[in-house]
Order: sequence, then structure tokens, then C-alpha cells
Amino acid sequence: MITATQQPLLLSPFTAEDLGQLQVHLPALKLFSFRGPGQSGGVATSLAPLTKQLGTKVQWIAVSGVPNADEKPIAGFSFHKPELADELVAQYGKAVQNYLWPLLHGMTERASFDSEEWKNFRQLSLMLAHQSQKISSRSFPTLVWLHDFEMVLMAPMLAMDAGVILSHFWHVPWPSAEVMADSPVGAEITEALLANRVLGFHTVEYTSNFLKSVEKLIPDAEINWEAKTVKYRGNVTQVVAMPLGLDYPYWQRLARQCRVQVEAIPVTHRLAHQIILGVDRLDYTKGILEKLEALELFLTENPDYHRRMHYVQLAQPGFATPQFDEYAGKVKMRVKEINQKFRLDGWEPIVLMTGHFEHTQLAAWYQTADVLAVTPVRDGLNLIAKEFIACRNDEQGALVLSEKAGCSSELVSGALMVDPQDPKSVAAAFQQGLTMNPEEKRRRMVSMRHIVAWNRLHDWACGFLRQAIDAAK
Repeated sequence: MITATQQPLLLSPFTAEDLGQLQVHLPALKLFSFRGPGQSGGVATSLAPLTKQLGTKVQWIAVSGVPNADEKPIAGFSFHKPELADELVAQYGKAVQNYLWPLLHGMTERASFDSEEWKNFRQLSLMLAHQSQKISSRSFPTLVWLHDFEMVLMAPMLAMDAGVILSHFWHVPWPSAEVMADSPVGAEITEALLANRVLGFHTVEYTSNFLKSVEKLIPDAEINWEAKTVKYRGNVTQVVAMPLGLDYPYWQRLARQCRVQVEAIPVTHRLAHQIILGVDRLDYTKGILEKLEALELFLTENPDYHRRMHYVQLAQPGFATPQFDEYAGKVKMRVKEINQKFRLDGWEPIVLMTGHFEHTQLAAWYQTADVLAVTPVRDGLNLIAKEFIACRNDEQGALVLSEKAGCSSELVSGALMVDPQDPKSVAAAFQQGLTMNPEEKRRRMVSMRHIVAWNRLHDWACGFLRQAIDAAK
């Protein structure tokens, strides 16, 4: 259950005065990420006010996914891909996928630590920091923004440069202190983040888990629990909870533009009268198998819904690793089993669609669905839920939401909250969503749309950078 004390910081919309304060301190920004702008959750979009209104120059350094020279340039951005050996990058990726990803989601039974992979992870981080020194920031001091957990070891290396203000936003969960204490590199990871001036998480839970990890693993650190600061080796790190916002007007526009597709979807796919929708990456953290178990229970206990509804799963690819390939295979097999069990006169309850889906396609599906089921077993935030809300200009549709999703603390007032690993809880929410009257749908959706509209993507990015500048004063 989400309580009032667990509410994250929701920023008020940015004003001209706020932007004016940033203009003095932000002529240039160095941004580091593992993947470039096409795969980084709207970060480039979030920085648009800085580049357009302030003339800020963003220098983006990434290991992969940097735009080619013949691609349309993004105004105000320059992209840099350091020269790194392919084998070293591959080993770095293995450390990320095989160890860090499951560790940080608290799934230690899936986490496979390899000391050689970690050595290469550390080496690539050092090389990335060293090569970035060759890129002049044309600004003093230099504001550096590290994105996500792949950049975890970068801050101590970059901190050796004079005049650097370091900030890091952590997009995945931070697990319990006990999980980090059991990790052979838990102390190294935790200590590295204390070289930042500001460290951002999506939820209050993650900030609390981080501070408890510092307390357990870094005994020399001084923690101010009320101020959420950590003093360590002469540096003070401000820890903040700031959930990622959404480009709300963008999704509203898409929703209006794809009304023809919305009308066509039920006919094209021969769908029943009511639709439960799932939009997930084929990733064991997303809880697809658990959701399918709940769907099987729902169909067993509610035979009246046979032929009256469909569950549509839009499944996007996960990491290209044996673990994720195995998980994708299990999902497909489970879908086949459930369809065979409940098949009736040509009707099968599940429609599984795999591949990459464009935003226009998603916007159409969001409006077609009666219920969206977002039920990860652990998720840093989950923007799918927010996209669905932004697209529902009709103020209809029900959201079934896992209490383990980072966005649950923002959307608790309107979503049907569930324990993703309790099939009875999820099945009951499916029934509630399908039978909910229009007025209750409207009340719940309006409540969530107010939150999502308020916490916009641009305000999130500018607010986080303002925190970094304030912490450096």
C-alpha cells in the first residue's frame, strides 16, 4: 500500500524565472548514457527548452545508439561515440544484462556475477571517462549528467577533473540494503555514486533503500536522514526522488491524430467487445507470465466472458541474451496453452503480437482498450501507464497497476492497485475494470490525468538540473 509519506517530489511547471536562473549557470551540458537518444526514454525531448530557449549546448557521449552523420540533426546537440573495442563493449553489456539488471531489480536468483566481466565493465567506464576529457565543454564549471545504472562507476573518474558538477539520475530500482550487502560489488557501486552532487531516483522507496545501503556499506559516510544528504570524503550528495515526467501534449496529439486507426483495430484483428491490453518488453521483470496466470484464473472463474473479451499482448523485444530468449519462449508457450484450453468456436482469448511498435500504433491501442494491465514484478517507473493516461482524452479506460511499479506512488488515486504475484488480486482487478461504470472510470482517469499533465517531461529535466546547480553553490 502506498502511503502519503512515500509520495515523490512532483515539480510545479517551470516558469520563465526558473529558466532565467538556469541560463546563468547552464551554457553547456555534458550528458553520458549507455545508449544514444533514440533509446533513452525521451531525454533529448526533455532537454528541448534548454536548447531552444537558453541556447544550451548538449554534448551527448554514448557507447551505442549515436545518430549517424546522415541522420537529421537534433538542434543544440552534438553526439560523440568514443572509440572502444567491440569485445570490451560486449563484456560490458554482459555485466549489465547478466548481473546488474537482475541485481538492481532484487532478483538475485537470476544474477550471475563474473569477475572478468566486471573487470571489463570497470575498464570501459575508465576509458569512457578518459576519452570524454578530450571533448571540450566550453563551460566552467561543467555540468555533467549521468544517465542510468550503466554509468554507475563514472562519477569518481569524472570527479578528478576540475570544475565538474556531477549529477546522476538512476532510472531502475535500488534494491534493499541487504541485497546490496550480499553483492561482491555492492560497496563499490554504492560508494561510486557518492561522488555525485545530486543523485536522483523515481521514488521515495528507492532513495530510502539507497541511504540504508550507504549506512550499511560505507561506515565513514555521514547521513542526514531529514535532508536526504550524504557527506563523504569532502563531497555532499543530495539524494532526491523525482519521477520521470511525460511529454503530455505529444501523446494527446497522437491520440487525436490516430482516431481512424482506433476504429479499425477491432475489425482488423477480429476482436471481441471488450479488450484488456498489455504492453510490455519481453523481460522477466515485467511480470508477463504472472499476468497470464491471472488471466487463466479470470477465464476459469468467469465463463460468461468467453467470446466476450480478448486479452491483447503487445510484446516488444528484451535484451538479446539466452535468459531473455528463454523467457520469451516461455511466454509464447504459455499463450499457446491458455488459448488451447479456452478455445471456443474459433475464439481464442489471447492475441499475442511481437515486435517494435511505433508511438502512433501504441496511441491507437491505448484508446481501443477497456483495461490496460501494467503488472511488473519490479519496475523503476513504467511510462506505459502514463502514456495510456495521456491518450485517454475521452477520460475512459481502467488501469490495473502493480504496486511494484515505480509510478504506483503517483497513480494510486486512480489505478486499480494489485500485487502482481497474486493471481487472485490481478484477476479480480480485471473483472472490476471490465465492469466499471463510465462515471467511476471518468473519476479515476481525471485524477490520474491531472498528475500526469502536471509532472511533464520538460519540467522533470529542468528541475533535476536545477537541483544539481543548487547543490553546487
